[in-house]
Amino acid sequence: MQEFLTQLHRLFQTNGNAFREKSWARLLELGLPTKSDEAFRYVPLRELYKSSFGFPQFAPIEKESFADAILPECVHSYLVFVDGHFSPVLSDLSSLPQQIVLLPLEEAMRSHGSFLQQHLARSLKEENDPFALLNLGLHQKGVFFYLPPHLQMPCPVQVLYLFTGNNPVVSCPRLHLVLGAQSKLSCVATCYGQGTQLFVPATEITLEEGAKLEWIQAVECPADSWQLESVRASLKKNARLCARNFTFGAKAVRQSYRIVLKGEEASADLNGLWVLKGNHTAHVHAVVEHEAPSTRSMQLFKGVLSDASQSSFEGKILVRKEAQKTEAYQLNKNLILSQGAIANSKPNLEVFADDVKASHGATVSQLDPDQLFYLSTRGIDRITAQHLLVSGFCREMIEQIPYDSLFQKLGRRLL
Repeated sequence: MQEFLTQLHRLFQTNGNAFREKSWARLLELGLPTKSDEAFRYVPLRELYKSSFGFPQFAPIEKESFADAILPECVHSYLVFVDGHFSPVLSDLSSLPQQIVLLPLEEAMRSHGSFLQQHLARSLKEENDPFALLNLGLHQKGVFFYLPPHLQMPCPVQVLYLFTGNNPVVSCPRLHLVLGAQSKLSCVATCYGQGTQLFVPATEITLEEGAKLEWIQAVECPADSWQLESVRASLKKNARLCARNFTFGAKAVRQSYRIVLKGEEASADLNGLWVLKGNHTAHVHAVVEHEAPSTRSMQLFKGVLSDASQSSFEGKILVRKEAQKTEAYQLNKNLILSQGAIANSKPNLEVFADDVKASHGATVSQLDPDQLFYLSTRGIDRITAQHLLVSGFCREMIEQIPYDSLFQKLGRRLL
Protein backbone atom coordinates (compact mmCIF):
# COMPACT_ATOMS: atom_id res chain seq x y z
CA MET A 1 0.00 0.00 0.00
CA GLN A 2 2.84 2.39 0.79
CA GLU A 3 4.38 1.74 -2.62
CA PHE A 4 1.04 2.55 -4.26
CA LEU A 5 0.82 5.80 -2.27
CA THR A 6 4.36 6.72 -3.30
CA GLN A 7 3.42 6.12 -6.93
CA LEU A 8 0.44 8.46 -6.60
CA HIS A 9 2.61 11.08 -4.93
CA ARG A 10 4.87 11.17 -7.99
CA LEU A 11 1.80 12.00 -10.06
CA PHE A 12 0.73 14.61 -7.53
CA GLN A 13 4.07 16.40 -7.84
CA THR A 14 3.34 17.16 -11.48
CA ASN A 15 0.50 19.43 -10.31
CA GLY A 16 0.62 21.86 -7.45
CA ASN A 17 -1.66 24.54 -6.05
CA ALA A 18 -2.94 25.35 -2.56
CA PHE A 19 -6.05 23.16 -2.63
CA ARG A 20 -4.20 20.24 -4.20
CA GLU A 21 -1.51 20.46 -1.55
CA LYS A 22 -4.12 20.60 1.23
CA SER A 23 -6.03 17.69 -0.24
CA TRP A 24 -2.85 15.61 -0.37
CA ALA A 25 -2.06 16.47 3.24
CA ARG A 26 -5.61 15.47 4.21
CA LEU A 27 -5.20 12.20 2.26
CA LEU A 28 -2.00 11.43 4.14
CA GLU A 29 -3.80 12.20 7.39
CA LEU A 30 -6.60 9.74 6.59
CA GLY A 31 -4.43 7.17 4.83
CA LEU A 32 -5.55 4.85 2.08
CA PRO A 33 -8.40 2.55 3.11
CA THR A 34 -7.89 -1.07 4.16
CA LYS A 35 -10.16 -4.04 4.74
CA SER A 36 -10.63 -2.87 8.33
CA ASP A 37 -12.46 0.23 7.05
CA GLU A 38 -16.14 -0.72 7.03
CA ALA A 39 -16.90 1.46 4.00
CA PHE A 40 -14.31 -0.45 1.92
CA ARG A 41 -14.61 -3.87 3.48
CA TYR A 42 -15.68 -5.67 0.30
CA VAL A 43 -13.65 -3.70 -2.26
CA PRO A 44 -10.66 -5.75 -3.57
CA LEU A 45 -8.11 -3.18 -2.44
CA ARG A 46 -5.16 -5.55 -2.26
CA GLU A 47 -5.26 -6.11 -6.02
CA LEU A 48 -5.57 -2.36 -6.61
CA TYR A 49 -2.55 -1.56 -4.47
CA LYS A 50 -0.46 -4.02 -6.49
CA SER A 51 -1.29 -2.17 -9.72
CA SER A 52 0.73 0.53 -11.43
CA PHE A 53 -0.68 3.63 -13.12
CA GLY A 54 0.68 6.73 -14.83
CA PHE A 55 -0.71 9.93 -16.30
CA PRO A 56 -2.09 9.71 -19.86
CA GLN A 57 -0.11 10.82 -22.89
CA PHE A 58 -2.50 12.68 -25.16
CA ALA A 59 -2.74 12.23 -28.91
CA PRO A 60 -5.02 14.14 -31.34
CA ILE A 61 -8.62 12.89 -31.37
CA GLU A 62 -11.18 13.48 -34.09
CA LYS A 63 -14.83 14.00 -33.18
CA GLU A 64 -15.84 11.35 -35.70
CA SER A 65 -14.03 8.72 -33.63
CA PHE A 66 -16.61 8.93 -30.82
CA ALA A 67 -19.68 10.12 -32.75
CA ASP A 68 -21.54 6.88 -31.95
CA ALA A 69 -21.18 7.62 -28.23
CA ILE A 70 -23.16 10.85 -28.38
CA LEU A 71 -26.80 10.40 -27.47
CA PRO A 72 -29.21 11.70 -30.15
CA GLU A 73 -30.87 13.87 -27.49
CA CYS A 74 -27.52 15.59 -26.80
CA VAL A 75 -25.96 16.16 -30.24
CA HIS A 76 -25.23 19.81 -29.44
CA SER A 77 -25.06 19.69 -25.65
CA TYR A 78 -22.21 17.49 -24.48
CA LEU A 79 -19.01 17.86 -22.48
CA VAL A 80 -16.03 15.64 -23.22
CA PHE A 81 -13.36 14.51 -20.77
CA VAL A 82 -10.36 12.74 -22.32
CA ASP A 83 -8.75 10.45 -19.76
CA GLY A 84 -10.06 12.77 -17.07
CA HIS A 85 -9.16 16.10 -18.73
CA PHE A 86 -11.92 18.43 -19.91
CA SER A 87 -11.61 19.14 -23.64
CA PRO A 88 -13.46 22.30 -24.81
CA VAL A 89 -12.39 21.57 -28.40
CA LEU A 90 -14.09 18.16 -28.49
CA SER A 91 -17.18 19.36 -26.62
CA ASP A 92 -20.24 20.82 -28.33
CA LEU A 93 -22.30 23.30 -26.32
CA SER A 94 -23.98 25.15 -29.18
CA SER A 95 -27.54 24.38 -28.03
CA LEU A 96 -26.97 25.66 -24.49
CA PRO A 97 -28.46 29.06 -23.57
CA GLN A 98 -25.94 31.91 -23.51
CA GLN A 99 -26.72 32.66 -19.85
CA ILE A 100 -25.06 29.43 -18.75
CA VAL A 101 -21.57 29.70 -17.30
CA LEU A 102 -19.35 26.79 -18.30
CA LEU A 103 -15.65 27.23 -17.62
CA PRO A 104 -12.54 25.16 -17.01
CA LEU A 105 -12.20 24.92 -13.25
CA GLU A 106 -8.92 26.83 -13.06
CA GLU A 107 -10.46 29.75 -14.97
CA ALA A 108 -13.58 29.61 -12.77
CA MET A 109 -11.36 29.88 -9.69
CA ARG A 110 -10.51 33.38 -10.90
CA SER A 111 -13.98 34.53 -11.94
CA HIS A 112 -16.00 32.72 -9.22
CA GLY A 113 -13.22 32.31 -6.69
CA SER A 114 -15.15 33.31 -3.58
CA PHE A 115 -17.83 30.64 -4.01
CA LEU A 116 -15.47 27.89 -5.14
CA GLN A 117 -12.88 28.55 -2.46
CA GLN A 118 -15.49 28.41 0.30
CA HIS A 119 -16.92 25.23 -1.20
CA LEU A 120 -13.54 23.52 -1.57
CA ALA A 121 -12.44 24.56 1.91
CA ARG A 122 -15.60 23.02 3.37
CA SER A 123 -15.11 19.86 1.30
CA LEU A 124 -11.56 19.47 2.52
CA LYS A 125 -12.70 19.78 6.12
CA GLU A 126 -15.63 17.37 5.86
CA GLU A 127 -14.41 14.80 3.32
CA ASN A 128 -13.56 11.37 4.72
CA ASP A 129 -13.27 9.38 1.50
CA PRO A 130 -9.59 9.04 0.51
CA PHE A 131 -10.42 8.62 -3.18
CA ALA A 132 -12.51 11.80 -3.24
CA LEU A 133 -9.46 13.58 -1.83
CA LEU A 134 -7.30 11.85 -4.42
CA ASN A 135 -9.44 13.38 -7.16
CA LEU A 136 -9.07 16.84 -5.67
CA GLY A 137 -5.31 16.37 -5.49
CA LEU A 138 -4.73 14.89 -8.97
CA HIS A 139 -7.39 16.44 -11.22
CA GLN A 140 -5.98 18.81 -13.81
CA LYS A 141 -8.75 20.15 -16.05
CA GLY A 142 -12.12 20.09 -14.33
CA VAL A 143 -15.35 21.92 -15.19
CA PHE A 144 -17.47 24.54 -13.45
CA PHE A 145 -21.08 24.52 -14.71
CA TYR A 146 -23.46 27.21 -13.43
CA LEU A 147 -27.13 27.43 -14.37
CA PRO A 148 -28.54 30.90 -13.51
CA PRO A 149 -31.81 31.26 -11.56
CA HIS A 150 -35.12 30.50 -13.30
CA LEU A 151 -33.42 28.90 -16.31
CA GLN A 152 -34.74 25.51 -17.41
CA MET A 153 -32.64 23.62 -19.90
CA PRO A 154 -34.57 22.59 -23.04
CA CYS A 155 -32.40 19.49 -23.60
CA PRO A 156 -30.25 17.16 -21.50
CA VAL A 157 -26.49 17.63 -21.19
CA GLN A 158 -24.27 14.61 -21.74
CA VAL A 159 -21.01 14.21 -19.86
CA LEU A 160 -18.85 11.85 -21.93
CA TYR A 161 -15.73 10.25 -20.46
CA LEU A 162 -13.38 9.15 -23.26
CA PHE A 163 -10.81 6.44 -22.57
CA THR A 164 -7.99 6.49 -25.12
CA GLY A 165 -6.54 3.03 -24.55
CA ASN A 166 -3.07 4.16 -23.48
CA ASN A 167 -1.04 2.33 -20.85
CA PRO A 168 -2.74 1.99 -17.42
CA VAL A 169 -3.51 5.55 -16.36
CA VAL A 170 -5.09 7.53 -13.54
CA SER A 171 -8.16 9.45 -14.71
CA CYS A 172 -9.61 12.09 -12.36
CA PRO A 173 -12.41 14.09 -14.02
CA ARG A 174 -13.98 16.73 -11.77
CA LEU A 175 -17.31 18.47 -12.30
CA HIS A 176 -18.87 21.25 -10.19
CA LEU A 177 -22.58 21.67 -10.91
CA VAL A 178 -24.34 24.71 -9.44
CA LEU A 179 -28.03 25.30 -10.15
CA GLY A 180 -29.53 28.67 -9.29
CA ALA A 181 -32.94 29.13 -7.69
CA GLN A 182 -35.86 27.57 -9.58
CA SER A 183 -33.60 26.31 -12.37
CA LYS A 184 -33.81 22.82 -13.89
CA LEU A 185 -31.23 20.57 -15.55
CA SER A 186 -30.88 16.97 -16.69
CA CYS A 187 -27.43 15.38 -17.10
CA VAL A 188 -26.40 11.98 -18.46
CA ALA A 189 -22.90 10.62 -17.80
CA THR A 190 -21.54 7.91 -20.10
CA CYS A 191 -18.15 6.62 -21.22
CA TYR A 192 -16.54 5.36 -24.42
CA GLY A 193 -13.27 3.66 -25.28
CA GLN A 194 -10.84 1.06 -24.02
CA GLY A 195 -7.81 0.83 -21.80
CA THR A 196 -7.08 0.06 -18.17
CA GLN A 197 -8.00 2.96 -15.92
CA LEU A 198 -7.92 3.97 -12.31
CA PHE A 199 -11.03 6.05 -12.90
CA VAL A 200 -11.69 8.42 -9.98
CA PRO A 201 -14.44 10.87 -10.99
CA ALA A 202 -15.89 13.43 -8.59
CA THR A 203 -19.12 15.40 -8.97
CA GLU A 204 -19.94 18.28 -6.62
CA ILE A 205 -23.57 19.45 -6.77
CA THR A 206 -25.10 22.59 -5.24
CA LEU A 207 -28.85 23.13 -5.63
CA GLU A 208 -30.23 26.52 -4.64
CA GLU A 209 -33.84 27.05 -3.53
CA GLY A 210 -36.32 25.24 -5.77
CA ALA A 211 -33.69 23.93 -8.19
CA LYS A 212 -34.15 20.49 -9.78
CA LEU A 213 -31.43 18.20 -11.10
CA GLU A 214 -31.71 14.80 -12.76
CA TRP A 215 -28.32 13.05 -12.70
CA ILE A 216 -28.13 9.76 -14.68
CA GLN A 217 -24.94 7.70 -14.73
CA ALA A 218 -24.52 4.87 -17.22
CA VAL A 219 -20.75 4.61 -17.11
CA GLU A 220 -19.49 1.22 -18.27
CA CYS A 221 -15.75 1.08 -17.70
CA PRO A 222 -13.47 -1.43 -19.46
CA ALA A 223 -13.56 -4.82 -17.72
CA ASP A 224 -10.05 -4.55 -16.25
CA SER A 225 -10.51 -1.04 -14.82
CA TRP A 226 -11.26 0.43 -11.43
CA GLN A 227 -13.99 3.04 -10.89
CA LEU A 228 -13.95 4.79 -7.51
CA GLU A 229 -16.49 7.59 -7.76
CA SER A 230 -17.77 10.25 -5.39
CA VAL A 231 -20.97 12.31 -5.66
CA ARG A 232 -21.49 15.09 -3.14
CA ALA A 233 -24.66 17.21 -3.11
CA SER A 234 -26.08 20.05 -1.00
CA LEU A 235 -29.79 20.87 -1.35
CA LYS A 236 -31.47 24.05 -0.16
CA LYS A 237 -35.19 24.70 0.41
CA ASN A 238 -37.54 22.90 -2.01
CA ALA A 239 -34.61 21.65 -4.10
CA ARG A 240 -34.86 18.21 -5.65
CA LEU A 241 -32.18 15.75 -6.74
CA CYS A 242 -32.94 12.57 -8.66
CA ALA A 243 -29.79 10.45 -9.12
CA ARG A 244 -29.84 7.18 -11.05
CA ASN A 245 -26.89 4.87 -11.59
CA PHE A 246 -26.52 1.86 -13.90
CA THR A 247 -23.40 -0.31 -13.99
CA PHE A 248 -22.28 -3.68 -15.32
CA GLY A 249 -19.23 -3.78 -13.09
CA ALA A 250 -15.48 -4.05 -13.64
CA LYS A 251 -12.64 -5.16 -11.37
CA ALA A 252 -14.28 -2.83 -8.88
CA VAL A 253 -16.94 -0.16 -9.32
CA ARG A 254 -17.67 1.88 -6.21
CA GLN A 255 -20.10 4.77 -5.91
CA SER A 256 -19.83 6.97 -2.83
CA TYR A 257 -22.77 9.32 -2.19
CA ARG A 258 -23.10 12.00 0.45
CA ILE A 259 -26.30 14.00 0.10
CA VAL A 260 -27.14 16.76 2.58
CA LEU A 261 -30.70 18.13 2.72
CA LYS A 262 -30.15 21.57 4.19
CA GLY A 263 -33.46 23.31 3.48
CA GLU A 264 -37.11 22.57 4.26
CA GLU A 265 -39.01 20.46 1.73
CA ALA A 266 -35.80 19.39 0.00
CA SER A 267 -35.91 15.88 -1.45
CA ALA A 268 -33.48 13.34 -2.90
CA ASP A 269 -34.08 10.08 -4.76
CA LEU A 270 -31.09 7.75 -5.16
CA ASN A 271 -31.63 4.76 -7.43
CA GLY A 272 -29.15 2.23 -8.75
CA LEU A 273 -28.95 -1.03 -10.68
CA TRP A 274 -25.95 -3.29 -11.09
CA VAL A 275 -25.91 -6.36 -13.34
CA LEU A 276 -22.74 -8.38 -12.79
CA LYS A 277 -21.15 -11.51 -14.23
CA GLY A 278 -17.73 -13.17 -14.24
CA ASN A 279 -15.68 -11.85 -11.32
CA HIS A 280 -16.90 -8.25 -11.60
CA THR A 281 -17.73 -6.32 -8.46
CA ALA A 282 -19.89 -3.30 -7.65
CA HIS A 283 -20.20 -1.41 -4.39
CA VAL A 284 -22.39 1.44 -3.14
CA HIS A 285 -21.79 3.56 -0.06
CA ALA A 286 -24.60 6.09 0.41
CA VAL A 287 -25.12 8.61 3.20
CA VAL A 288 -28.15 10.91 3.23
CA GLU A 289 -28.25 13.59 5.93
CA HIS A 290 -31.52 15.33 6.85
CA GLU A 291 -30.72 18.67 8.48
CA ALA A 292 -34.02 20.55 7.98
CA PRO A 293 -37.70 19.83 8.73
CA SER A 294 -40.06 18.22 6.21
CA THR A 295 -37.33 16.78 4.01
CA ARG A 296 -37.67 13.53 2.08
CA SER A 297 -35.31 10.90 0.72
CA MET A 298 -35.70 7.56 -1.00
CA GLN A 299 -32.93 5.08 -1.75
CA LEU A 300 -33.63 2.05 -3.95
CA PHE A 301 -30.74 -0.08 -5.21
CA LYS A 302 -31.06 -3.39 -7.04
CA GLY A 303 -28.45 -5.96 -8.04
CA VAL A 304 -28.38 -9.00 -10.32
CA LEU A 305 -25.37 -11.25 -9.80
CA SER A 306 -24.17 -14.34 -11.64
CA ASP A 307 -20.98 -16.44 -11.90
CA ALA A 308 -18.49 -15.33 -9.19
CA SER A 309 -19.47 -11.67 -9.07
CA GLN A 310 -19.81 -9.75 -5.81
CA SER A 311 -21.61 -6.64 -4.63
CA SER A 312 -21.98 -4.64 -1.46
CA PHE A 313 -24.38 -1.95 -0.32
CA GLU A 314 -23.93 0.17 2.77
CA GLY A 315 -26.50 2.91 3.19
CA LYS A 316 -27.11 5.32 6.02
CA ILE A 317 -29.96 7.69 6.75
CA LEU A 318 -28.99 10.34 9.30
CA VAL A 319 -31.82 12.48 10.68
CA ARG A 320 -30.70 15.44 12.79
CA LYS A 321 -32.65 16.65 15.80
CA GLU A 322 -33.97 19.67 13.90
CA ALA A 323 -35.28 17.59 10.99
CA GLN A 324 -38.79 16.93 12.29
CA LYS A 325 -41.43 15.52 9.91
CA THR A 326 -38.74 13.81 7.85
CA GLU A 327 -39.61 10.96 5.50
CA ALA A 328 -36.71 8.65 4.67
CA TYR A 329 -36.71 5.22 3.09
CA GLN A 330 -33.98 2.84 2.04
CA LEU A 331 -34.17 -0.53 0.27
CA ASN A 332 -31.62 -2.84 -1.33
CA LYS A 333 -32.79 -5.89 -3.34
CA ASN A 334 -30.46 -8.52 -4.78
CA LEU A 335 -31.12 -11.39 -7.18
CA ILE A 336 -28.55 -14.22 -7.10
CA LEU A 337 -28.31 -16.35 -10.25
CA SER A 338 -25.45 -18.69 -9.33
CA GLN A 339 -23.95 -20.30 -6.26
CA GLY A 340 -20.65 -18.44 -6.56
CA ALA A 341 -22.19 -14.95 -6.50
CA ILE A 342 -22.21 -12.96 -3.24
CA ALA A 343 -24.31 -9.94 -2.26
CA ASN A 344 -23.59 -8.05 0.97
CA SER A 345 -26.04 -5.49 2.34
CA LYS A 346 -25.97 -3.21 5.36
CA PRO A 347 -28.73 -0.57 5.47
CA ASN A 348 -29.00 1.48 8.66
CA LEU A 349 -30.75 4.42 10.29
CA GLU A 350 -29.53 7.03 12.76
CA VAL A 351 -32.47 9.16 13.92
CA PHE A 352 -32.34 11.97 16.49
CA ALA A 353 -35.73 13.56 15.74
CA ASP A 354 -39.09 12.48 17.22
CA ASP A 355 -41.57 13.06 14.39
CA VAL A 356 -40.12 10.92 11.60
CA LYS A 357 -41.28 8.32 9.10
CA ALA A 358 -38.33 6.12 8.22
CA SER A 359 -37.64 2.54 7.22
CA HIS A 360 -34.87 0.44 5.74
CA GLY A 361 -34.57 -3.08 4.42
CA ALA A 362 -32.63 -5.54 2.29
CA THR A 363 -33.38 -8.77 0.43
CA VAL A 364 -31.15 -11.41 -1.15
CA SER A 365 -32.97 -14.11 -3.11
CA GLN A 366 -32.83 -16.48 -6.06
CA LEU A 367 -35.29 -16.87 -8.91
CA ASP A 368 -38.62 -18.12 -7.60
CA PRO A 369 -39.00 -21.80 -8.59
CA ASP A 370 -42.80 -21.46 -8.50
CA GLN A 371 -42.65 -18.67 -11.05
CA LEU A 372 -40.30 -20.69 -13.23
CA PHE A 373 -42.66 -23.66 -13.01
CA TYR A 374 -45.65 -21.48 -13.91
CA LEU A 375 -43.90 -20.18 -17.01
CA SER A 376 -42.91 -23.73 -18.01
CA THR A 377 -46.57 -24.77 -17.88
CA ARG A 378 -47.21 -22.06 -20.46
CA GLY A 379 -44.70 -23.60 -22.87
CA ILE A 380 -41.81 -21.24 -22.08
CA ASP A 381 -38.39 -22.90 -21.90
CA ARG A 382 -36.28 -22.44 -18.78
CA ILE A 383 -33.68 -20.04 -20.27
CA THR A 384 -36.37 -17.75 -21.66
CA ALA A 385 -38.26 -17.93 -18.37
CA GLN A 386 -35.12 -16.87 -16.48
CA HIS A 387 -34.64 -13.93 -18.86
CA LEU A 388 -38.23 -12.84 -18.34
CA LEU A 389 -37.93 -12.91 -14.54
CA VAL A 390 -34.61 -11.08 -14.50
CA SER A 391 -35.94 -8.46 -16.94
CA GLY A 392 -38.99 -8.00 -14.74
CA PHE A 393 -36.75 -7.51 -11.71
CA CYS A 394 -34.74 -4.82 -13.55
CA ARG A 395 -37.56 -3.15 -15.46
CA GLU A 396 -38.58 -0.92 -12.55
CA MET A 397 -35.16 0.72 -12.73
CA ILE A 398 -34.70 0.80 -16.52
CA GLU A 399 -38.11 2.37 -17.11
CA GLN A 400 -37.06 5.42 -15.11
CA ILE A 401 -34.75 6.47 -17.98
CA PRO A 402 -36.48 9.32 -19.84
CA TYR A 403 -34.33 9.11 -23.00
CA ASP A 404 -35.24 6.48 -25.57
CA SER A 405 -31.72 6.02 -26.95
CA LEU A 406 -30.24 5.28 -23.52
CA PHE A 407 -33.25 3.15 -22.59
CA GLN A 408 -32.75 0.99 -25.68
CA LYS A 409 -28.99 0.75 -25.17
CA LEU A 410 -29.23 -0.38 -21.56
CA GLY A 411 -32.09 -2.74 -22.39
CA ARG A 412 -29.99 -4.47 -25.07
CA ARG A 413 -26.97 -4.61 -22.74
CA LEU A 414 -29.08 -6.17 -20.02
CA LEU A 415 -30.38 -8.91 -22.31
